[in-house]
Amino acid sequence: MWVFTQTIHIEIYHIFALPSEKCGPPPNISNADTKEMTKNEYNTEERVEYSCFDKYILNPRPPFSSYLTCVKGEWKGKIYCLKPCIVTVEEMDKRGIMLKWKSNEKIISTHNEAIDFACQSGKKFKAQNLPRPTCNDGVINLPECEE
Repeated sequence: MWVFTQTIHIEIYHIFALPSEKCGPPPNISNADTKEMTKNEYNTEERVEYSCFDKYILNPRPPFSSYLTCVKGEWKGKIYCLKPCIVTVEEMDKRGIMLKWKSNEKIISTHNEAIDFACQSGKKFKAQNLPRPTCNDGVINLPECEE
């Protein structure tokens, strides 16, 4: 009985970062920008931090965060900037209201910020109108006053 033995030489290559596992530059996010200069290429697990534009507020509730992470060639994560509310003098005049604590001017309030309004001279709030509405992601329910 003859026994033949054969040695097989196998080379195993472990590739840590295949070209397909790299990410390109981070994507543009509405109303936000990266905090640092970006690169053209990122490895898996590298992350980029964003900050919201002035008067926009980062949504801190999961699944949102301030980071995107490169994961095997794709950017993962969710970033959302809550919008401010803009109230013009024309909108206030149309509703018969004015700012309570300062002269009438266009006002920009951040998400979750309340604005104090008063009725213009000789007017009173319509029933069930709140004189201190709160901005909610770019939407504010303005009160109305009538004679």
